[in-house]
Amino acid sequence: MSDNGKQFDRRSVLKTVGSAAVAGIGLGAASGSAAAIEAKNRLERAYEDERRLRITFEQHGTALRGALVEAGLVGDDFSFAGLDFDIDTERTRLEPEADDRLAGITAIGDETSLSALGMVSTSSDTHDIALFVQPERDRAYALAEPKDGGDRVLVSDEGVDAITQSYTRCTSCCDENYRTEEEVDCTIEEDRCVVLGTSCGCFDCDCGSISTC
Repeated sequence: MSDNGKQFDRRSVLKTVGSAAVAGIGLGAASGSAAAIEAKNRLERAYEDERRLRITFEQHGTALRGALVEAGLVGDDFSFAGLDFDIDTERTRLEPEADDRLAGITAIGDETSLSALGMVSTSSDTHDIALFVQPERDRAYALAEPKDGGDRVLVSDEGVDAITQSYTRCTSCCDENYRTEEEVDCTIEEDRCVVLGTSCGCFDCDCGSISTC
């Protein structure tokens, strides 16, 4: 497999959503934003270790492993303990068709509900698979695509469903003047949505001096 650089707008629906910043004045706002950015960075650094991330998948991914095996997307011998990968500290998003062994860490959510997002690329004989874990939310899921073509599916303890919608949303501060842009995949009814990556790309508020977000 190769990480072919497909743009996020390749899927059926692309929506961009974001909310305006709440205005604030003074040093308190700046200090709050700096603290939020540091909290996000600290959380990401906590999982930038292959052994730690592997154990995290084992701890939070038992139901996901069962769902993958039951759906026939991986063999009975699949285990998170056997995953072989290298963490790229610059990687903050992952598609199923990315090269095997690629892994990354980012942080998602807002200042009141922040979680690390660990991601690992793997494959089976039939599918390309991106594995995700949100340890602070005790949540794990996978996005899988058939190697011979077909729909991308979301796999979790809730079952297996086709992904039909995608959008982006702006969340917490990630740098001065920027908020995190999260990339989200959803099932047809939008009742199951998952994050597959982030970028520090929402330029819609001043995170560094006179306002918070």
